[in-house]
Amino acid sequence: MKINGQYYDALIMSEWHELIDITSDAAHSLVMSLPDHDINLLVDDFYAYMLDDDDARLFLSSQQVHDRLHATLANWIKQVLHSSTADLAVLIADQRKVGNIHARIGIPIDLVARGARRVKQSLYSRLQREKMDPALCYDAMRFCSLAMDTAIEVMTTAYSRTHESTTKDQENYRLFSILDNVGVERERQLAALLNWENRFIYTVATGSPATEIQELKESEFGLWFQHKGRHVFAQVDEVLEITALVNSTDEFIQTYTADMIAVVEERYVLLRTVRNRIVKLASLLSSLFEELAKFENGKDPLTNLLNRRFIPTILRREIALAMRTNSPFVVAMLDIDYFKRINDKYGHDAGDAALKNIASILYESVRSSDYVFRYGGEEFMLVFVEISESQANMIIDTIRAKIASRPVYHSASEKINLTVSVGLCMFDGHPDYERLIRKADSALYVAKQNGRNRAETYHPKG
Repeated sequence: MKINGQYYDALIMSEWHELIDITSDAAHSLVMSLPDHDINLLVDDFYAYMLDDDDARLFLSSQQVHDRLHATLANWIKQVLHSSTADLAVLIADQRKVGNIHARIGIPIDLVARGARRVKQSLYSRLQREKMDPALCYDAMRFCSLAMDTAIEVMTTAYSRTHESTTKDQENYRLFSILDNVGVERERQLAALLNWENRFIYTVATGSPATEIQELKESEFGLWFQHKGRHVFAQVDEVLEITALVNSTDEFIQTYTADMIAVVEERYVLLRTVRNRIVKLASLLSSLFEELAKFENGKDPLTNLLNRRFIPTILRREIALAMRTNSPFVVAMLDIDYFKRINDKYGHDAGDAALKNIASILYESVRSSDYVFRYGGEEFMLVFVEISESQANMIIDTIRAKIASRPVYHSASEKINLTVSVGLCMFDGHPDYERLIRKADSALYVAKQNGRNRAETYHPKG
């Protein structure tokens, strides 16, 4: 049975007050007298312990995150230890916010519990070293432990609710996918696979250096499958088989030296083996698309772009991938300049035509591994994967030029010129996707302030 939120808060507050009341004044004084130096040592021990864990290191190893979270964790410990004098309603609300952030970032809840356990263990050891009265030590430690447990419970409750909603969106994303037309995307990716094979054959046949052979995983198909395809298809065995085929094909090609390729018999084996694997890949891919075609797509009805509801799912996954592989990606927020004037002067039909026109340009201008969202109103969001800042800016400049050169016609003799402002932000290693969006949005604001019809990139101040 689900507990009403207000009732739950009242229950938690009542139990927290009871804990405060049964703890002696001496124990409260002892806990509150812990110096900042000791609390910082608890945080240092927490990091030393957690960074030995591969899963925890994914969220804690970034220097930027480490510097920021060190102070945040120290402040959390002080808040909980000083809760006897705190406004518990505010403190409980703060724990709920932390739980929501953990769910948004995707931090496993067991890591949070494990980290809290380590903090309690370190605190107990520190209190023991003071050689105080055992009863006082017990009283102080009981308060610290139960107060932390209560705070973690509130976090976990909020985390579970947010995580449940996130899981539903992830499943919807898989079912509705990122494909506006399954049949078109199928042909697009099969063509990309064939295009890579043709270039491979040409490189080998002409005796070009082996270094000019593009890895299959770095091809248009390979990037699409890594960032989109493998997360859309439900058939795990086939997805794993495609992944293994891509990797083994690249590894097989790398075993061939220029001298080996120069030998006719060796060259024949290389071409035949790669050909057989591409045929197998195409067959598996076609089978997966046939299954996917059974589902309808979740798209913005006007522009046919991806719905913004899937932004958390996609950005969480891209952030996790970037942190594992140290690969860059860019988020861009794009806004139609003076869109309200278009609606006011020409009517909403003209506004809709402008939105569809720009959506079409965006979709045709990005790679199949990138993402385009209708963010809301006249605003769009793009995610460029495995790309540098300069490359992303070049694509955005091309998009801006296309939009400016393709007006919308209100009538045969009256055209509506369109321009856009864009804000870009490189992924900086922080696991919170909302922070990344806010930075791109702030860059968009600068672009508007600087005159519109331009792109600005977010750079930290100082």
